[in-house]
Amino acid sequence: MNVLLIVLDSVRAANCSLYGYPRTTTPGLESLAETATVYRSARAPSNWSVPSHVSLFTGFETEAHGVTIHDELEPGHTVWDDLSAVGYTTGLFTENGFLAGEEVGLTEPFDTVVSVPEKPPTEYVTGEHTAVPDGFYYADALCDWTKGRSEWAACLNLMDAHRPYDPSSTYDRWGSPQAHDLQSELPVRWEFEFNGGSHPLWRLKGLESLYDGGIRQADAVVQSVVERLRDRGVFEETLLVVCGDHGEGLGELGRLDAQPPAVAHIVPMTETLLHVPLLAKFPGQQEGQTVDGPATLTAFRDVVRGTRHEKQECFTRSQVLASKQPVTGDLRDRYEAAVADAARFFQPSRAVYEPADVGVRKIYSWGDAVGAVDIPYAGAVGEARTADRGRLAAAFESVGDAGVRRPSSDGSDAGTREQLEALGYF
Repeated sequence: MNVLLIVLDSVRAANCSLYGYPRTTTPGLESLAETATVYRSARAPSNWSVPSHVSLFTGFETEAHGVTIHDELEPGHTVWDDLSAVGYTTGLFTENGFLAGEEVGLTEPFDTVVSVPEKPPTEYVTGEHTAVPDGFYYADALCDWTKGRSEWAACLNLMDAHRPYDPSSTYDRWGSPQAHDLQSELPVRWEFEFNGGSHPLWRLKGLESLYDGGIRQADAVVQSVVERLRDRGVFEETLLVVCGDHGEGLGELGRLDAQPPAVAHIVPMTETLLHVPLLAKFPGQQEGQTVDGPATLTAFRDVVRGTRHEKQECFTRSQVLASKQPVTGDLRDRYEAAVADAARFFQPSRAVYEPADVGVRKIYSWGDAVGAVDIPYAGAVGEARTADRGRLAAAFESVGDAGVRRPSSDGSDAGTREQLEALGYF
C-alpha cells in the first residue's frame, strides 16, 4: 500500500462543516467521509506545529519527545524511517519552514523535500498578502512525484488556513472588505495587539471570515489530490489520513481561573486549539464510519504499522493526552513587552480526554487551576467544574523522557527565517 498524510495546518474542527459548522468550508472532506472513517473527538497532542508534527511522526507524546525550536529530533525515530527501512520512497511537501527548513530534524527521514521555490510560478501565487505558492503547488508536486512509483509514503502539509488568512478569490466566500482592511492594518503576529488591548476581541470575528475561506481552499486542495489518485487507480491501495495539526484561537474565552482568551496559537490550550479534524481512508474501505470516542494524532505511527500488517488499528484511546510547551525566547520577550500581566500566558498546561456520555470529558490545568469540562461536539464546551489534580497527574505518570532529542546545532538559515517571519514567527 501507499501512505499519504495530509496535514491541514491550523485547521480546527469547530470551523469545519464536516463537524456541523454552518458555513460550507469542507465539502471535499464530506465527500471523502462517505467511504472513510471520521473521528469526531480527535485531539492534537499540542497547540502548534513543531510538537504536534513530532508526535505525529514519532508516536511519542509531547512531554516525552520534548522537541521545541531549541531542539533537534534524533534521526531514526519516525514512521517515515520505518517505511524507508522496508523499501518505501518518502516525500515531504510543504510551505511550513519548521517542517522543511528549520533545524528540528523533521526533514531527515524524507528522500524528497519540496518547499517554497525561489521563483514561485505565478499561477500559484493567488493571495493578496503573501508571495508564496498556495497549496495547489505542493499538491501538484506531490502528485507528479508519485507517478510511476510503487510503495511511496508522503506528508503533504497545507498552510492555506494559516495566517495571514489569504485565500484566493475563488474560495474567499465569506470575507468582507472590512475584514480584508482589518488584516491589512494588523501585523502578521497580531496576538500581541489583541492580548495587549489595542484591539477588542470581537474584531477577530472579521478575521474568522477570512480563516474560513482558507479552510475552504485547503479542502479544495485535498479534493484535487483525491481525484487525481482515483483517476490513476491508486487511491484504493493508499492509506490516506487527513488531519489538523492544531487549531486557531479567535477570541474564545478560557474556562479556568487566570486562563487568558485564545488568540492565535502556540500559547492557548482551549478546545479551538486542540480539537482538530481527523479522517482515515483505509485501503479497500468502501463504507463510511463515524467514531465518537477520544482519538489522538499520536497514534498515526501505530495505525500505519497495523494497516501494513492487515491488523485493525485506529486512532482511539481510552485516554488522550495533550500538553503545552514552555513559552521561551523571543515569544516570551514579546509578550512581556506587549502585555501588562504577561505571566498568565506562560503557565504550564496539561489535558487528558476521556469518554463521556456524549462526546468527551476534558480534565486540564492552567497553572494552579484545575477543572473538568464536557465537550459534546465541536465548538461546544461546558462550564468548568472542580477536578482532582491527582487524576490529571496520574494520566501522565507513564510519560517519561523518550530520549529522542538533542540541542539544535544550527538556527534557521536566512531564507527559512524570512519565510517564518512572513507566517508570523520570530
